[in-house]
Amino acid sequence: MANNYRAVLKSPGFFRVITSQLLARFPFGMMSLALVMHIQHVYDSWAIAGFALGAETVGAAISGPVLSRLMSRLGVTRVIIPFSIATASAMFAIAIYADNYLVTIALSAVVGLTSPPIQAAARTVYPTLVKKKLLSSVYALDATAQELIWVIGPVLATILAAQINTAFPVWVMGTLQIFGAWMFVANKEVSSLKIPKSNRRIGGVLKNKVVFANLVLGMLLIGSFSGVEVGTVAILGKESAGLVIAVFSIGSILGGVLLGNRNKGEWALTRFLALITFGYLLVFINPTDAIWLSFAWFVAGLGIAPALGTLSAIIGVTVKTSDAPEAYGWTGTGQLMGYSAGAALAGIAIEVVSPTASLLIAVVFGLGATLVAMMSVSITPALGKQSTDTQSLPIVKE
Repeated sequence: MANNYRAVLKSPGFFRVITSQLLARFPFGMMSLALVMHIQHVYDSWAIAGFALGAETVGAAISGPVLSRLMSRLGVTRVIIPFSIATASAMFAIAIYADNYLVTIALSAVVGLTSPPIQAAARTVYPTLVKKKLLSSVYALDATAQELIWVIGPVLATILAAQINTAFPVWVMGTLQIFGAWMFVANKEVSSLKIPKSNRRIGGVLKNKVVFANLVLGMLLIGSFSGVEVGTVAILGKESAGLVIAVFSIGSILGGVLLGNRNKGEWALTRFLALITFGYLLVFINPTDAIWLSFAWFVAGLGIAPALGTLSAIIGVTVKTSDAPEAYGWTGTGQLMGYSAGAALAGIAIEVVSPTASLLIAVVFGLGATLVAMMSVSITPALGKQSTDTQSLPIVKE
């Protein structure tokens, strides 16, 4: 396992690409908390802050597959740079403007609608950098590394807002968006990437059963996170919840390192999702105790990065390169929809039943993901036995 990761990191250009794309995506690790804190401070309304964040999420869900597909027509650089500048400009405007909440909500929607498809571009370029036998390790490492965004991002946003002001994290987000995007496309492996044009109409890739199953699985898996996060905050309060939720991500990082390469075979994804669901179920032994919650979330977290890495690898080994960016865009849309739906249901559970009832959202979504994975085994590729259909891309050979 460790040898595979070392081999991946030694592949020419890979370390530069993965670190630069993490920097370019880092603002979105700060996004939720930074926007909510700033907009709530400006308008003294949690409702307005919630609507703004919802507008950003809907915008990102719409733009994901559209901008990802556009890269095959215009090129990666011509999509990433202009839309990064547009996203950053909207962030700067939110940091400056404070006169009309409708304008702020509209600007938040623009942030989502112009979000550059960094992740889709990175996951499309990975197969050009490594040997085919290492692809599953690449996606596992990518999923593990992205957890750093969700561990560091919210903490940094909170510190900057507390030590300076609530607008400062938003300024930092915009600055990092432009600088990170430039760093990403400055890699010759990215700037020279030629993605074949897809012959399908937009949305046609969803006719691929593997892609559609991946979308549903991502929707349910990410939706389960809403129950974890919203439920933990409702039970423990904002101050303690942050540390407990961080344990969830720490478990994911450790799981990615220890289990990320154990994704061979058609049943690998089902096993990872079952581990996550088991952790969710453990919480009900003592759902109001912070230490027990931390333990349960740590156990569940062990399966997160391996599951997300496996989902990405499945797309990578089954979808034509011309369709891969749009496929990744649609799976991202599904994940955003799942999180929004899960958060809404968790909120209803808190209001109607109790804070601990919101944890059932995590269990229900987790069980749903596990069942869908089981039903999809017949169409799930056995990673390590398949190779990507890379069409005209220059692939590193065995």
